[in-house]
Amino acid sequence: MIKLILVILFTSIAVILGPLLADSQGFVHIATNSKIIETSITTAVVIYLLSVFIIFVVYSLLKKIYLVPRGTLRAFKLRASKKKLSQQDEAEIYFEQGEYEKALALFKHINSIKKMSEKSLLTAAQCAFHIGLYDYTRQALDEAEKRGKNVKLAAEVVRAKLNLDIGNPKASLEFLEQTKGNLSNASVLRMFVKCYSELGLTDKIVAISKELVKNKVLTEDEARKYYLKNIQEKLSKASTIDEVDNCFKDLTKNDKKEPKIISAFIYKMIKLGDVNHAKTLSLTLLKQDPDPSFLDSISTWEIAIPDVLVSLKKYAAKNMITTQVNLPLLKAMANLEYKSGLLRDALADYKQALSIEQSPDLYIRVGTILTGLQNYPEATEYFARANSLYSEEKSLALVSK
Repeated sequence: MIKLILVILFTSIAVILGPLLADSQGFVHIATNSKIIETSITTAVVIYLLSVFIIFVVYSLLKKIYLVPRGTLRAFKLRASKKKLSQQDEAEIYFEQGEYEKALALFKHINSIKKMSEKSLLTAAQCAFHIGLYDYTRQALDEAEKRGKNVKLAAEVVRAKLNLDIGNPKASLEFLEQTKGNLSNASVLRMFVKCYSELGLTDKIVAISKELVKNKVLTEDEARKYYLKNIQEKLSKASTIDEVDNCFKDLTKNDKKEPKIISAFIYKMIKLGDVNHAKTLSLTLLKQDPDPSFLDSISTWEIAIPDVLVSLKKYAAKNMITTQVNLPLLKAMANLEYKSGLLRDALADYKQALSIEQSPDLYIRVGTILTGLQNYPEATEYFARANSLYSEEKSLALVSK
């Protein structure tokens, strides 16, 4: 079009300049049926140029008018798209606020399941689940799983979360395990921890404890508690000495020196009849000052180990003054003395313990020893005192255990 205008322009200039440079202007005669129009060439060219310009302007206007519907359509489409995005954001907000019905209604209004975005499918599925529309939940998640590997993984996590929400950790764990370790963010790991905890799979938590601490799902202290709980569960379930030994081998070097942990192992060994190993571990612990947790454990032993009692008495003799107020030591010695048949020694140590702490358990132990010594009147007094303390504790209890 521009080239055509330039050709017309140069031609017209040539036509105009030609006559102007000549001695006289040329004339143009335009004859019709009844009229003859006479004009100069310059005027004719000007009229011709004006006509071309007017035609060009009219053509441009008509073209714009013709293209208006397309532009308007694009504008409407853009507006509709923005409106959808706005409604989707609104639906997400409703979901976060727990208004699942409103959120799902908006998702349905925006698009059908087939046309929903991956994110909308996952959120809409959760909304439907919370209001009991399980078929819709299934359809949305099934559609999401068709959208690619990453979306399928996300759908599995959503299924796991929903099952966990309704108290079905077993099904939840099955869906989580289908991710095959491809997802290990903090939220997924928290779900693993909750599933394992509710199913009593503490060993599974211990196995991934390093990853849990790294992702700040658990603190070091929390991981340590799970570790100790796992040891306790293994000891409780152990029914043979071999199982106890295997559990002991799994301990770290430092934990094999930890009195509270070793006390639990010694107690279990005694219960299963491995007295020699229990004696060896006990005497190793008693090479230093007796730990209160170990002494508390000794006070519950079902048998006496003479070498342990001798070691405790030696320690008590060296620390005679502090022994009089060392409640765990007194109770430990008294128990071993009682189990060894040394009733009068046990009675003296239990009475000394009672001067520090008046507990029903200690009164019962003293009463039991007095009964063995055939001192029935005094034994009756101690049993009555124990019963009184039990009744008092029950009456004053404000919170049930």
